[in-house]
Amino acid sequence: MRKFNLKKLSNFIPIIGIILFIYILTNIGVEKIASAFFLIPIHFYILATLPFILILILGSYKWKYICDKQKMDLGIIYLIKLYLINAFYVTIIPAGLGGYIKIFYIKKKSKASIEKCIINTLIDLTTGSVIGFFLALIGSIVIIKVSPGFFPVILIFFIFNLTAFFVFMKKSGGRRFYKFFIRPLIPKKYKEKIDASFESLYEDIPRIRDTILLFLFEITIWTIAALQVYIIAQAFSINIPFHMFLLIHSISVVAVVILPISMGGLGVREGVFVVLLYSLYGIEPYISVVISLSGYIVKTLIPAVIGMILTIKKESIL
Repeated sequence: MRKFNLKKLSNFIPIIGIILFIYILTNIGVEKIASAFFLIPIHFYILATLPFILILILGSYKWKYICDKQKMDLGIIYLIKLYLINAFYVTIIPAGLGGYIKIFYIKKKSKASIEKCIINTLIDLTTGSVIGFFLALIGSIVIIKVSPGFFPVILIFFIFNLTAFFVFMKKSGGRRFYKFFIRPLIPKKYKEKIDASFESLYEDIPRIRDTILLFLFEITIWTIAALQVYIIAQAFSINIPFHMFLLIHSISVVAVVILPISMGGLGVREGVFVVLLYSLYGIEPYISVVISLSGYIVKTLIPAVIGMILTIKKESIL
């Protein structure tokens, strides 16, 4: 029997999303989609890009708040640059793994332990995930009569993220999980070293009540990100209340987390937009695809390009 090759499988998974994306384009019509792109005036792209400045500032200050609580001395300008570099890695590395690259940057700059940098990143990412799944869960409840399949899956992921956050934020909860599920799997000769690393994870960790502000930051960030895509949608004079668009947008984003099968979520996000906008508001699929792709350009691709430039010049700017 041939040995199962996990590495080959991981290389194949992103191709699934590309295949799905190509299927959506060809099924709807490449010419229709291309024509719809040209219907969007350039000033809509400019207006839709501008709110990212607020996301950049809020996201960086949120991150600095975590760093300050952990007694890590990192300046806001450095974190703004690193936020953009992180946007680049998140875009090119599937399954959300790109978001963890910043661990190595902040370790180098702050001289903190790798464990402290790991927990810093986990707090930042998990608070964002909890709010995203919370908004998506509300959305799945609102649309449950039209698309009932979203609710149970999103509910499971929301409960998992919320539970994981509160368990690991408390040292007692994290210790129990580590003791019963992780430590038994560790070879004996490494146990002592990894035990010490576990203790380092909780060095200067913020208190639960300190994270309330982080969730408020994230609600604002998710709302502004939806606004960027909503501005693009107005180029087609689409009559959707913003609060509903926020919920639909949130569902499309967390769907990429649930199904991490492509770089940048291509295919998955467009599929969700097509299904929800057509079933709820009768919007033509080709318009939904263009809204989704244009939103991806303004809220993800443009910051990623800036991040790529900063990554190339990282030796001189970081």
